[in-house]
Amino acid sequence: MRHRSLRQQVTLLVGVLCFALVCIVAAGAAYIAQSRVRGIVMAHEAQQAAVISDILDRGMFERYREARNLAAMPALKTIWTGEPAGIRQTLERIQASYPDYAWIGFATPDGTVRAATQGMLEGQSVQARPWFQDGLEGPAVGDVHEAKLLAKLLGPAPNNEPFRFVDVAAPVRDDAGRVIGVIGVHLSWTWADETRQSILGSQHQGDGRSIWILSADGTMLLGPRIGSKPFPEEQVRSMRQAKAGAFEHAASGREAMLTGFAVAEGYRDYPGLGWIVVSRQPDSIAFAATRGIVWMIMGLGCAIAAIGLVCALFIAKGVVRPLQTIIEAANRIGRDPAITQLPRVTGSLEIVQLSSALRSLLRRAGAAEQQVIATSSQHAKDVSTLRHLAETDALSGLLNRRGFSLLADDAFSLYRRYERPLALLILDIDFFKTINDTYGHVAGDAVIRSVGAALTKALRASDKVARFGGEEFVVLVHEVDAGGILTVAQNLRRAIEALTIEHQDHRIAVTVSVGGAMARRSDEDVQEVIERADSALYRAKAAGRNRVVIDGMQIQLASAVA
Repeated sequence: MRHRSLRQQVTLLVGVLCFALVCIVAAGAAYIAQSRVRGIVMAHEAQQAAVISDILDRGMFERYREARNLAAMPALKTIWTGEPAGIRQTLERIQASYPDYAWIGFATPDGTVRAATQGMLEGQSVQARPWFQDGLEGPAVGDVHEAKLLAKLLGPAPNNEPFRFVDVAAPVRDDAGRVIGVIGVHLSWTWADETRQSILGSQHQGDGRSIWILSADGTMLLGPRIGSKPFPEEQVRSMRQAKAGAFEHAASGREAMLTGFAVAEGYRDYPGLGWIVVSRQPDSIAFAATRGIVWMIMGLGCAIAAIGLVCALFIAKGVVRPLQTIIEAANRIGRDPAITQLPRVTGSLEIVQLSSALRSLLRRAGAAEQQVIATSSQHAKDVSTLRHLAETDALSGLLNRRGFSLLADDAFSLYRRYERPLALLILDIDFFKTINDTYGHVAGDAVIRSVGAALTKALRASDKVARFGGEEFVVLVHEVDAGGILTVAQNLRRAIEALTIEHQDHRIAVTVSVGGAMARRSDEDVQEVIERADSALYRAKAAGRNRVVIDGMQIQLASAVA
């Protein structure tokens, strides 16, 4: 952005803002529209499933009532005990009244089919069939199933799929109430498919919408992959508990479907078989209109954004013009002797204020130039003072870590260049936390100051001591060999051991542990020397404190002499 003019920046930012607002509005509209459409579509699917469920229940109720009435009709009581031909004729008349009756038969109490439509299965035993066993007890309805023997007699179904039936049965009783037989009705399952197709309609063919009928346990009765279970058991239990509703179902690797459902719970005295009717619609179909609206909003928004860009371009041009005048005049000051002041410009309040402020600045600049010359020497003094403060520990008056690092780096460079011996000592006050806890932090500060003063007094002028923070001190020792650094370290340890610090009514005695190291040619920088000295300090602490340990040498006890 710094390489673009203000005019370009304003235009670009306005364009980005317009586009961002369009995206936000479009996203908001899409979210609101999809939320509402989802609710409407899912409610529609649930309602459609409920309608089909009600139609199936009412249809089954009619078949249930017809079978029950047929078995109990007084006018037919004499027929059931008559010749098979008369029974067959009566049953075929009933079948003609409702073509979806694939088979109607009358079986005696021992399970033998005495008469049936078209004579199918006459003389055969149906004693083991569930519909017969349930029909002996009372009016009963059986779930969808295949009847292979009957299917062979009926021939192929109109859709070339295996015949499947719903059984309805009722006991036939004589005047004394004894069961003299069972009326069995096999209702072709194609009537349910016809009902489904009538609801689904031809206008929905090919658009992915579908209606399924599932058994009570979720097995597919009508739809794709008959006999499969399209929903997990947990989902089936949830549908049966809710009775009716809708949800979004997304099978693995497939498009999400807005799914409504309703459980068939029977009608009047028909108990129902617990069928679950499922009405589904693809997400893409449901939201097609919504996406069109969103794209329309995006297109309209982009057109508005383009108009906003053009307007922003002209607005920015008017804003920038007085700024350009100020820039041109400022560039000529110092180059053209005739130009010593900026012109007055008009424009927005900020432009006028900027012009006035710059004119005032130029007037003050002349007076400030003289003051700058006068204060330059004072500035140098201030810089020196600030540098000293930055490199000095405020509590002890010694060098701090920064100041010591500068000296140590220079000393290590001289050592590498001229091989002049260089050593480093790290001293740590023993049990300093105990001093703070016992006498307070003011006493601890007094100990720090006293130790710092004692170390400074015991060292040569060429050696430098610094406080690294807390109770830790570092000493840089020049021109000393291995024996000499041990002597220096012991002298410093003894100086502190002999120190008595008075604070209020207390006399505080302190000791230090010392770790040291000589610079080596293998050291990359002074930090490696510090690390070896720090490791030696840890060994001195571990050996019992008030000790001296020089890297590469034996631990020097407190009583040892240099």
